[in-house]
Amino acid sequence: MSDRKMFSEMDSDSRRFYAKIVNTALSNLYAVEHQLFDTLICESDDPDVMLRWEEAEPLILETIQRRIDADPEDRSWLGL
Repeated sequence: MSDRKMFSEMDSDSRRFYAKIVNTALSNLYAVEHQLFDTLICESDDPDVMLRWEEAEPLILETIQRRIDADPEDRSWLGL
């Protein structure tokens, strides 16, 4: 399932939740690329958050890869 279709079928609370995860992942990617820290992270004591993070990981990776493939030199989509 593409990321756009997945987002379009979600309720608004889920869209906000996953959008926040994607934005966090993109920020982490930026930080790792610029050596602000060494690894991507998502840690929580809440098992539901970690489960939802694991479910969202393919979506995050697809989104990041699609944006990188569009223009490998353009990092403006990071929004930082």
